[in-house]
Amino acid sequence: MTPLLKIIVTCAAAIAAGTILGNGAVYFFNRIPGRWLTDYGEEPSEELLHPTTQRIRSVPYKYAFTGVFIALSIYFGLKDPWTAIPIVIALWLLLEMSIADIKYMIVPDQLIMLLIIACLGILPGRIAVYRMHAAWDALLGVACGLGIMLALAMLSRAIYKKWALGGADIKIFAVLGLMTGLYGILIIFILSALLSGLHLGFLVMVRKANLKETRPMVPYTALATLIYFMFLAELTAGYVVYL
Repeated sequence: MTPLLKIIVTCAAAIAAGTILGNGAVYFFNRIPGRWLTDYGEEPSEELLHPTTQRIRSVPYKYAFTGVFIALSIYFGLKDPWTAIPIVIALWLLLEMSIADIKYMIVPDQLIMLLIIACLGILPGRIAVYRMHAAWDALLGVACGLGIMLALAMLSRAIYKKWALGGADIKIFAVLGLMTGLYGILIIFILSALLSGLHLGFLVMVRKANLKETRPMVPYTALATLIYFMFLAELTAGYVVYL
């Protein structure tokens, strides 16, 4: 296959995938079982149970999401089609989790399980390059993501006398550590903290939030993960922890 034909085929596949993912993001979220978006031991609300309720509107979101995922699919596909698949799927799942976190302050465990599968998809390519060092680095990423978020959760509990971080936030960081390794999850954590801090600071300045208010964390994590894979992943690709 010539380089030009490869680019054409990749772009065509990316456009098809982005169209499916963009439209699917709206359709899937509106069809998620109500119990997925309900705390344990509680019954779903009438909105969540009604099969025709649009939790998010088709217009304009399906067009916006389609444009975003076509662009992302082309961008990552032209770099490496095989790693593009798990990366774009992981970003799609993080979008679904972000919407759930914003609207209902809950992240379904089922989506986190799917995120684990997506994150595992990047490991074969890393192992092919770095052999078993990549596997060890992934395990260190899991331990680091889990450890940092658990420590923050315990610290917030001690200071504010309540849990400022949910169990989903801890699980997501552990899973992303599996995908990005030790250095990657540290970068994503720093970016998430900066993004959330800047946004909260702005909202406090305009008096639309207060420092004691509990806010969804997953959207910042999703944006930080996007920034990492777009601009920083290649810079840290060679920094695999060798054991």
